[in-house]
Amino acid sequence: MALRGQGVLAIWNGIAPESEDDFYRWHNTEHMPERVGVPGFLRGRRYLSAARPRDFFTLYETESVETIRSEPYLARLNDPTPWTRRVVAHFRDTMRVGCRVVASCGRGQGGAVLTARLFPRGVGAKWLRAGLTAPDLVLARQLAGVLGIHVLEPVPETTEIQTTEKQLRGPQAGEGTGPQPWVLLVECMDAELAEALVRGPLRRRVDQSETVTGVYRCQLTMDPAQPGAPGLGS
Repeated sequence: MALRGQGVLAIWNGIAPESEDDFYRWHNTEHMPERVGVPGFLRGRRYLSAARPRDFFTLYETESVETIRSEPYLARLNDPTPWTRRVVAHFRDTMRVGCRVVASCGRGQGGAVLTARLFPRGVGAKWLRAGLTAPDLVLARQLAGVLGIHVLEPVPETTEIQTTEKQLRGPQAGEGTGPQPWVLLVECMDAELAEALVRGPLRRRVDQSETVTGVYRCQLTMDPAQPGAPGLGS
């Protein structure tokens, strides 16, 4: 399906093995509910790598890219809960990219997503902006198992802000070490199709840039809580 808003916060991270169970409990019951409770956060999703254990991709859809540096969100980043403090200290290889949605189309949310972080070699933003209408992506959109394609432009100033949570994570290879990538997301029915796209219709596009690709299976989707919605104890 098309993304809900005009902004995206995309996060790739690993977690230390000894903190895996704690990460899941925290992310499921405290962290993601807290994040989608911030004004302007419209939906959160978490994915697990199809190839690597404890390698996650989290996608937050926001009203605009300004939501990612809004006062309510920064207030949460600068006042982490005790549980957050404990878990984020075990994050590994974190990359956070605040993005503006350049193009988004689709007809549903699939069970897997292909993520491509594109660092263009000399072709610049114009080439990437044209990407959604390129023949290889048109072909991908026509495949029955492709449910959505999204092109995201990085807005580095949204995630370069120093916060308490960033300090807790400590130096990360994917944060603040160079230019941030454009992001291509392809939502698919299953991981096998996503992997086939990298080898087939999207291979030329991947080969034309410095690109990090990954295939992830959906674990969790969460919307903001509706006022008055019944809980398990109701």
